[in-house]
Amino acid sequence: MSKESVGFIGLGAMGVGMAANILKHGYSLTLMANKRREPVDRLVALGATEVNTPKEVAAASDVVIVCVTTSEVVENLVFGDDGLMAGAKPGFLLIDCGTSQPTSTKRIGAALAEAGGSMMDVPLGRTPQAAETGTLNMMAGGSVEDFERAKPLLETMSENLFHLGELGTGHTIKLLNNSMSLSLAALTAEIVGTAKAAGVDLKQLHEVMSAGPVHSDLFDWVMAAPLENDESRMAFSLVNGLKDVRYYKQFADDVNGYNTIASAAESLIAPVVERGHGEETIPALCRHIPNNR
Repeated sequence: MSKESVGFIGLGAMGVGMAANILKHGYSLTLMANKRREPVDRLVALGATEVNTPKEVAAASDVVIVCVTTSEVVENLVFGDDGLMAGAKPGFLLIDCGTSQPTSTKRIGAALAEAGGSMMDVPLGRTPQAAETGTLNMMAGGSVEDFERAKPLLETMSENLFHLGELGTGHTIKLLNNSMSLSLAALTAEIVGTAKAAGVDLKQLHEVMSAGPVHSDLFDWVMAAPLENDESRMAFSLVNGLKDVRYYKQFADDVNGYNTIASAAESLIAPVVERGHGEETIPALCRHIPNNR
């Protein structure tokens, strides 16, 4: 059976590796540039075709993957002038691999269904390195039929692929996951700041806490910032972290859930972003939190 033609929008730290793996597995790929030329030039050299608008991406593709920063960006790509809806063919499938609001995802999915298409939400776990090696975790929401259709394509980019339920389920679980990890990272940074204020040896703190149930990869990633001056191990920007915590808070309100701890994490992250450090990584909180007062 011939492979479906694929479009890709969002060639950032995760997207460029994902797109490269799609090409490596023999799919045709149409893409458009955003902020940087380097990933586009790399993928065109591997055989991708570049176009200028989302409409052109959709017109050339059976399936389009978007891997962008916010639900607002996704909605603009779909519904905007020269957007994906304007170029979509019957049977068109949109896959959103970003961390988006489930309510927005369902709204887009309903519009696509009315136009004869469909949508899946497939947010990601792991790192840009995993995107390069095709070993991402993917948490998919959408119909069984769409999942089975997309599975061969998604497997080119993933090591662990989960079908979690109907459209919106992937983004829901991703928000739960990200709120927890960001809250734990913020708590770790706060503990580091208090330990410094008390004159505690951070190496000893790490050794003691790592010997107990607190130990985790995330704890090590954040602690590498003050211990080794390495803020790269949790390669996720503060501005995206703030967005995800706020998305979680809105979602929790929508379902009458709870967001006390997420609100505390927001209160630590937001001032750092407002001071212009949004593109730095989450572990940079260990350096910036003393300046929040």
